[in-house]
Amino acid sequence: MNYIAYYRVSTKEQGHSGLGLESQQESVRRYISGTGGKLLKEFTDIASGSKDNRVNLNEAIWECQTHKAILVIKKLDRLSRGGFKIAVRLEELGIQYIESDSPNDNELLKNLKLAIAKDERQKISERTKAALAVLKNKGVKLGSPRNLTNEGRAKGAKAMALKKELNENNRRARAYAANLKANGDTLQSIADNLNGNGFQTSRGSNFNPIQVSRLLGCNSQQKTRAVIPIIKGASTI
Repeated sequence: MNYIAYYRVSTKEQGHSGLGLESQQESVRRYISGTGGKLLKEFTDIASGSKDNRVNLNEAIWECQTHKAILVIKKLDRLSRGGFKIAVRLEELGIQYIESDSPNDNELLKNLKLAIAKDERQKISERTKAALAVLKNKGVKLGSPRNLTNEGRAKGAKAMALKKELNENNRRARAYAANLKANGDTLQSIADNLNGNGFQTSRGSNFNPIQVSRLLGCNSQQKTRAVIPIIKGASTI
């Protein structure tokens, strides 16, 4: 049996220090070794569990599809704190996932854990909003003081300009992909066409079918229009 390992830590400090990451790796690797299976690849994200659109999680899912592999995580909260979205997505793609800390859980237990995680996330959000409201009523200025300096404003303006450029490239790639989809092209074919015409992801890598699916999903309410392909290597999104 083939396996893909996925790890997640919430902060850069945890990612750099190994705090929390090593225990995940030890648990996952021990489980896979005990099954006699093969660990094909490992992926790690440094991101909040409330964010489902994580770069390396998407890559891990893609590898599971490609190699017909099982996704292994230490605990379910490493996969998501946002409820059932990730679980539904994996089910739709035909991908099985296992918690190395409790590999014998059935679907009922997994769904119960997801529901508890979602409830806890909502409670944390409510407590945070309530605390911020109290501070605001006391006249405390919220936000980072670093953003109020000239340097902070300059960085903000630069980030906004970059975001505008990336959004424009996204629109061009999205419209091009939508045209291909309307012609009956598969996600793999669309990815090949995007890559062949110089389109790239925001991280400068080639598109794969999962990324194409997400790109088209963002365009579900937009009207398809013709786009002239750009010269290879001339644009990144």
